[in-house]
Amino acid sequence: MGIKNYKIHFFIVIQILLTQLATTSYAQLIISSPVNNQIFQRDENGFANIAITAYAHFPYSRIEARLLPNGSNSHIGKEFSFSADQIKQGFLHTTLQAETGWYRLEITGYGDKGIVDSTSIVRVGIGEVFLVAGNSNAMGLPDLGSKNASDQVVSFNAVNKGLNSENITVAPDEPMQTPEYSPITVKSNIFPSGETSWYWGELGDMISQKMNTPVMFLNTAWAAANSENYRDGATGKDAFNIYVGKYWPNRQPYTNIVNTIRYFNSSLGLRAVLWSHGENDAQLNFTEENYFNNIKTLIENSRHDSGYPASWIIARNSASFTLPKPYAPVINAQIRLAALKNFNSFAGPNLDTIQIPRPSHGHFENISGGIQGLTLAATAWSRILTDSLFKSVIPLQPKFTIHTGLVPSKFFPGATFTLPYNITSSANTNNNVQAELLDATGKFVRLASTGIGNPVNIQIPTGIPDGRYRIRLSAINPIMTGSISELFVVSKTYNKIEFINTISARKVENSIIVSWHVAANPSLKKMVLQKTVDGETYSDLASFDAQDNQLHSHIYSYSDNNVTNESFYYRIKGEDINGEISYSTVLAILKEGTPPNFVIFPNPVTKQQFYIRPDNSETDIQCSIFDIRGREHPIIVSDTEIIGLLSLRPVHSLPTGNYILKIVSKSGVSTQNVVFH
Repeated sequence: MGIKNYKIHFFIVIQILLTQLATTSYAQLIISSPVNNQIFQRDENGFANIAITAYAHFPYSRIEARLLPNGSNSHIGKEFSFSADQIKQGFLHTTLQAETGWYRLEITGYGDKGIVDSTSIVRVGIGEVFLVAGNSNAMGLPDLGSKNASDQVVSFNAVNKGLNSENITVAPDEPMQTPEYSPITVKSNIFPSGETSWYWGELGDMISQKMNTPVMFLNTAWAAANSENYRDGATGKDAFNIYVGKYWPNRQPYTNIVNTIRYFNSSLGLRAVLWSHGENDAQLNFTEENYFNNIKTLIENSRHDSGYPASWIIARNSASFTLPKPYAPVINAQIRLAALKNFNSFAGPNLDTIQIPRPSHGHFENISGGIQGLTLAATAWSRILTDSLFKSVIPLQPKFTIHTGLVPSKFFPGATFTLPYNITSSANTNNNVQAELLDATGKFVRLASTGIGNPVNIQIPTGIPDGRYRIRLSAINPIMTGSISELFVVSKTYNKIEFINTISARKVENSIIVSWHVAANPSLKKMVLQKTVDGETYSDLASFDAQDNQLHSHIYSYSDNNVTNESFYYRIKGEDINGEISYSTVLAILKEGTPPNFVIFPNPVTKQQFYIRPDNSETDIQCSIFDIRGREHPIIVSDTEIIGLLSLRPVHSLPTGNYILKIVSKSGVSTQNVVFH
């Protein structure tokens, strides 16, 4: 929904033409997890489980998943057939174990009369996952000679931080956003706070080449943070930035370490935290005991607060431009930390031998025609990160998996509903689960519920803006993130939940199969499929009793053999156990060329509402309406009232007269006259 000069990003627009139904591309199979370029941490034998969550919106008779080795991966692929119950529910979930390498994940649905649909994730990997932590010489700075990595090395190209008006770096303490992974390039950020590929991209390639494995980096390093800052955050206090004279809010930089492990490594796994730090402490003349105790507290509390006993690999690091020689108190403390018995810590490289004296900015640099400091730092780490070390550094792997079920498609603020999920049997059955409301970009908005039980009771928060959202379920104590739901719409204009997630149609031979996927609805009694040719008077085609819809989602379908060459429309009439009636979004089946794309109908407009059919290739459209004096009038544009059409209506009733509708799309700008009666 939107008002004035509305820019629409299509949520669920399916163009259906009578002459093209058999060849239309259907989004009937949706993979929620994993996402493209995602890497799972392998175990000591090179294996990991790939957790798969998907939704099937069509009544297939058989659905199969295949994991196919990519490129140079010589390992054997995997195949899996989903159960009949999962197919009926349209909620698919499983885990497939695989060995080191890249794979293509394919899910294929087989229906009656030769129907075959398929979707895929191009690359999902089993490999090495690292979390970087430390100060700015681990965080990275732009324009100091960073290099592109190969496509074997990936990250999430984003940061969660920024400078506020007081020149202090701010990052939130909240559930982290959902990722999109991609190969690391020179200018890539490495979530949540890494800037540029730094030397981590180079290191990733070195590891990949010698171990024949995909590699992922996350980076929580923080500029100007000394060991006392990390200790303060770990013990519940905001840390003081002595260079700016202000406190970092939200217990940063400590919070980013804990939340990255909670919201990324809990589901990806983790080989180790790579700790590169110490220059600030050397310049501030920290004692050996101070540095040792501060970082020991950081490591212990981060494990306790995240709930995961991550391994730490600790580099020797203290030299800088102002102190070109190693500072013994910090170096000794780092050696002691790495040697602590039963502390799950290990010795990293000696970075104090690299690029001495340092450039005046105090950081490693690949100098054109000179010393390649970044490459040398990557090489030093690579010499340490060997197969023999990895035999001792036992990685973290996800202990269980949460698969988020099907959500309804429309809500009003404050609406409540139940959401089923699947949690693997290895999980503690008493785990609390929290539902996190995310916006369309994957950023956290608010908590929607917490509690024990399946399905989980969820309330859409009041006061949130109209828009598109998702739900992510996460376990608590420790936090373990689950898969993410499909998009749904929240609008103050709605007064009921639309439990039908999707409704679609496809032509098979001389019939049209109408299918609709209904989220769990404890109150649903029955449904009636209705059809109209004039857009107003509906007739009943078939009635359906609710089938196991109280606790689970379910797919329903009907084959309409009365197909003509005219445009017509379908909708679902629902009846609750208390007799309350509701209607689904309307599905338009449009005769080819009627109406033409972007042509208003009906025109003249008699009920303060009109429609246009967008071009199927358009994804961004702006609409605005003007009177003959050039004054703009706010309009509401919706792509969720009739699937296949955009509905437009003025916010305030327009008097009889002539108006001009302006449409801006990637194809250009067009205008047309609209007559209001």
